[in-house]
Amino acid sequence: MTFVRTVGVTVATARTMHAPTLFIAAVVLPLTCKSGLSTPVVQSRMKQHDQQGLAIRDAIVRGDLAAAKDEATVLLFMNPEGSPRDAWTQHLSTMNAAAAWLGSAPSLEAAAQALGPLAKTCGDCHSDLKRPFQPLTAPAEQAAGVRPKMVRHEWAASRMWDGLVVPSDDAWMAGARVLSEEPLSSELLTPGKSPVPRVGALEQSVHDLGRQAETTRSADGRAQLYGEIAQTCSECHRWLGGGPGAK
Repeated sequence: MTFVRTVGVTVATARTMHAPTLFIAAVVLPLTCKSGLSTPVVQSRMKQHDQQGLAIRDAIVRGDLAAAKDEATVLLFMNPEGSPRDAWTQHLSTMNAAAAWLGSAPSLEAAAQALGPLAKTCGDCHSDLKRPFQPLTAPAEQAAGVRPKMVRHEWAASRMWDGLVVPSDDAWMAGARVLSEEPLSSELLTPGKSPVPRVGALEQSVHDLGRQAETTRSADGRAQLYGEIAQTCSECHRWLGGGPGAK
C-alpha cells in the first residue's frame, strides 16, 4: 500500500486533480494509536480526515457530485503520519478498491450506491482495531414543519453512518428508528407550489428504507441500504434544494 505524501503539493493544486482513492487515510488514527504514534499532530490530522470523510458523504446526500470529488481530492493529499502495520494491509486494500470505485462513479446515483460499502470497509478495520465510540446523543425533539423533520432526518443519517463506520449497532438502530417516522406529504414539502408527486414518493421511500433498516442485521445489507438512503435523499434535495452543508 503506497501513501501519497504532500511535500510540495498545495491544497489548491490538490483540488484540481481527480481522487479515486479518497478514503485511504480514514483508518490511520487507530493504526497510529496501536503503533505508539498517538501524538497531538497525528490526532489533529486524523480529525481533519474525519471531517473530510463527512464532507464527502454530505456532498453526495445534498446532490453535489463535483463537491464530493473535490473534497475527496483534498483528503487524498492529506499526509498520513506513520505507516500501517502489516496486519491491516488487507483492510486498506479493500478500502482502496471501494474508494477507487466511488471516485470514478459516473453519476450521483452510482456514488451513493458506493458510499455504504465504502463506509463498511472503514467499520471492518475499526472493529478489528477496537476503535472507541462516544455515547449517542439524542435527536432534536419532534415538531411541526419541514425544517424540524429534516433536522431529524440528518441526525438519523449521521447515526446510521456511525453504525457502519464505527461500527455500532446502537447507532444504526437509533438512526433507523428516527428515519422510519411517518413521512411528510408532498404538499407540505412544496408549500405554495403545486405538489410534486415524485417528491412525495421519495419522502415515502426514505421512511420505508428506515423501517427496513430496523430489521436488517448484516453489515453488507446495511451498507446496501445506506447507499439507497443516500441516493433517495440526494434526488429529493435536487428537487427541493437543501441538504447538509447547502448554501
